[in-house]
Amino acid sequence: MSQSIDKIAKNTKKDLIFQPNGLNYMIEKDQMPLLNTEIRKTRSEDGFAILKKKLGPELKEKEPLAPYTTFRIGGPADYFFEAKTPEKLMEAVMSAKELKINYFLLAGGSNILINDQGFRGLIIRNGCDKIEVSGEKIVAQSGAVLQAVVDAAYENSLTGFEFATGIKGSLGGAVYGNAGAFGHAIGEILTGAVLFTPPGEIKVVDRGYFEFVYRGSKLKQSGEIVLSASFQLKRGNKEEIKKKMDEIMDLRNTKHPHEEGSAGSFFKNIKSADGSRVTPAGVLLEQVGAKELKIGDAAVFYKHANIVVNLGKAQASQVLTIVRTMREKVRERFNIQLEPEVLFLDQYGLEKV
Repeated sequence: MSQSIDKIAKNTKKDLIFQPNGLNYMIEKDQMPLLNTEIRKTRSEDGFAILKKKLGPELKEKEPLAPYTTFRIGGPADYFFEAKTPEKLMEAVMSAKELKINYFLLAGGSNILINDQGFRGLIIRNGCDKIEVSGEKIVAQSGAVLQAVVDAAYENSLTGFEFATGIKGSLGGAVYGNAGAFGHAIGEILTGAVLFTPPGEIKVVDRGYFEFVYRGSKLKQSGEIVLSASFQLKRGNKEEIKKKMDEIMDLRNTKHPHEEGSAGSFFKNIKSADGSRVTPAGVLLEQVGAKELKIGDAAVFYKHANIVVNLGKAQASQVLTIVRTMREKVRERFNIQLEPEVLFLDQYGLEKV
């Protein structure tokens, strides 16, 4: 199911609500004109001036990106805009395309390393964070903090989301990368989602559309953006849910950094060919002495060989040198090529580590 933005803009009702399997997505009537992304360029106006006319005074120039990531690393973006509604997010994307301005969507900033020179183009920060609970179903916008969704499930005595306790980042990023832990992943409980496609359409899809795999989904190839997602949970005992969340958090606290900047586990675990066995990347990295690696303020975390931390003023270039060394050590010792779980954003887009 898809609808073009032009068709949506013609709707005259106060609200437009899609409800596939209880999935809600709302566009306010007074925001309908914002979806018209036609931009007339003039020789006297530069990209920033036109963008500012379209997106408003919230558009920033030369904004440092380090504060927007859990690694606390990253140079300035030429342009930076935080979208607080799905309408504004879509408008920012379509405006960048119309102006042929390079753009990248950033949300929780938890699974990404941004280069020291920053980004040549527009960073669109997803600030759409509404969460709704209806019966045993949770619907949330993609910019919602994942932990906030987990907490909403707990507050409503719903079980099934406990595994995600302590995972940093946004809901949209979690769906994009099929985030998971302790033998479970978000794709198991997702029932549907609303996507924004590269041509500018809104599409409602079910779980099967994502083709979820270990730490991945179809979105990594399609370029579609999650606007909101729906999850089916079960009624549970609130005390038991809290106990399980506390146990998971305690376990995380014994292995994960609290004060240092990091992006979590840098490399994916290794699955056997038949998928029956999983070898933690951290185990292999431990055996090759990865914890000894340190360059400037970038270092492998002393409690976990698959986590690189920023001890204060680490640079992306230092982190890259360390993780490439980690991967090479494992390749030489075990003839296994580690695959990064963390994304690397270079000046003009995502690049391989």
